[in-house]
Amino acid sequence: MPEIQVQSYYGPMELAQPLIDRLRQLQGQQVTVYVKHVMRHQVGTLEVTGILHNVGIDYIEVHIAGNRGPVRYTIIPIAAVGAVMAGGPPAFTPGPGVYPPHGGL
Repeated sequence: MPEIQVQSYYGPMELAQPLIDRLRQLQGQQVTVYVKHVMRHQVGTLEVTGILHNVGIDYIEVHIAGNRGPVRYTIIPIAAVGAVMAGGPPAFTPGPGVYPPHGGL
């Protein structure tokens, strides 16, 4: 009996399946998702930090808790996920010569 091939809008899911399995292990934990540009070929990413609530066959759902407001729900297509890091974003300490330049603005 042949194996069933899972198809999605983005094509066969053979390559994305290990990523989906790994993401399901992170459900309920705080993650930082780096979203790449899908529609335009631009440099840079969008960083989303929150609780990984749900992992579907071609999307992930991240809940972002606001300081004063309600929880915001973000749905990100699997094709747009550039990287996922467990926990919050890494701390960044600029070194010498990093913006702002020497001498002020």
